[in-house]
Amino acid sequence: MKIEEIDINLIKPYKNNPREISQEAVNKVAQSIKEFGNNQPIVVDNENVIVVGHTRWKALKQLGKAKAFVVKKDFPK
Repeated sequence: MKIEEIDINLIKPYKNNPREISQEAVNKVAQSIKEFGNNQPIVVDNENVIVVGHTRWKALKQLGKAKAFVVKKDFPK
């Protein structure tokens, strides 16, 4: 598994994500990132669409981060 750091603006949310992410959840993850650092990558497909990590992505954006750690995974279509 290879972890990359990419421009956060290249990451796209999955438009059919069934979860609704509350601002409270984003705030909690943002606080955790402030306190402990960004230690968990976002999982994206080959087109940088989020598979796992929508809340983390929103928290990083809220914190004004320019880059995010990702793991790119090739998923069958």
